[in-house]
Amino acid sequence: MPPLPVREDLLPLLDGGALGHLATISPTGQPQLNPVWFLWENDHLLISVKPETVKYRNLRANPRVAMSILDPADNYRYLEVRGEVVDFTLFTDLTFVNRLARKYTGADFRSGVAGEERYRITIRVDTWTGQ
Repeated sequence: MPPLPVREDLLPLLDGGALGHLATISPTGQPQLNPVWFLWENDHLLISVKPETVKYRNLRANPRVAMSILDPADNYRYLEVRGEVVDFTLFTDLTFVNRLARKYTGADFRSGVAGEERYRITIRVDTWTGQ
C-alpha cells in the first residue's frame, strides 16, 4: 500500500532550500548522519552520492534510510521521512548535480567536473511524520 501523501502544509519543506539530514546504517549497525542536498520528484527523494563515500557503501549494504528536514524559519516545524533506496543510477556528467546546486545556490555546481562518477539515488518514501 502506498504511503499517505505528505501533508500539504509540509510540502514547502521538500521544495524549499532546507538541507536534509540523511541517516544511513553501517554494516556494523552504527547510524551515520549527513546533511544532503535533495530534490523531491514524483513522491521520491533524489540525492547525489559519490561511490567512494561511506554513505554510498552504507546505502549499498542496507538501503533503508531516514531523513529529517528542519524549517530554517521555525525550528519547531519539521518533516521526517523513512524509506528505502529503490534505484542507483550512475552518471558522469553534471546534469543532475547542477539541478541540485541550482536549488541550493542558484548556480551550477562548482565543486566537480564532468567525468567524475556519481550516483543519483532514488528513495521511496514509506512513512513520514512532521509538525
